[in-house]
Amino acid sequence: MAPVRGLEPGKRAALVVNELQNAIANPAHVDTPLAAQVTARGIVARINVLAAAFRAAGGPVIYCTIAARTPDWDGYLVNCALAARIKRTGKLVLGTAGGALHDDLVVGPSDVVSNRSHGMAPFTGTTLDATLRGYGIDTVVLTGVSTNIALPGAATEAVALGYSVVLVEDCTAGATPETHRMQITEHLPLLATITTAESVIASLRPAPQWA
Repeated sequence: MAPVRGLEPGKRAALVVNELQNAIANPAHVDTPLAAQVTARGIVARINVLAAAFRAAGGPVIYCTIAARTPDWDGYLVNCALAARIKRTGKLVLGTAGGALHDDLVVGPSDVVSNRSHGMAPFTGTTLDATLRGYGIDTVVLTGVSTNIALPGAATEAVALGYSVVLVEDCTAGATPETHRMQITEHLPLLATITTAESVIASLRPAPQWA
């Protein structure tokens, strides 16, 4: 099998797990169509397997989260309808169960958590770019949620910063199967290589990317 584009021998890749948090993606904490899709698609277990493969290959695993710094939402900018909805629900706060990573995620001791306190995508207003450059990363491998807004935003930001992008379709979810399918087939292929966890893992094995 040929390596996934962006994961060829010599390329350095990082796994980014986006917004897979209890108050966004875990039906035990929140009753939303997106959380239901995360469970229906079984993406958490698949991401755990993929993350283990990255760690075994010596590649960084980075969890990108959104959570207000304080319970009074100090410094959280409300400049769009989605930001207003997030603040209104009040569940995405650092140090709370809702703001925490999904209960079923397996987080390794070497993994990195990159939090932002406002905004709709993981690069702006965070140290994510500096972290990736510190690891000498060429390719960002995107997983998590959602294919509606945050993952297209992440792919756009990553491309603008000079990274290649791989999006692992069976490790992502959108609010509905229909919107997910549209983004995966129409929009995201313009920015990223769309592939599967199995193909990414197969591409990691032959190449000592982080030697």
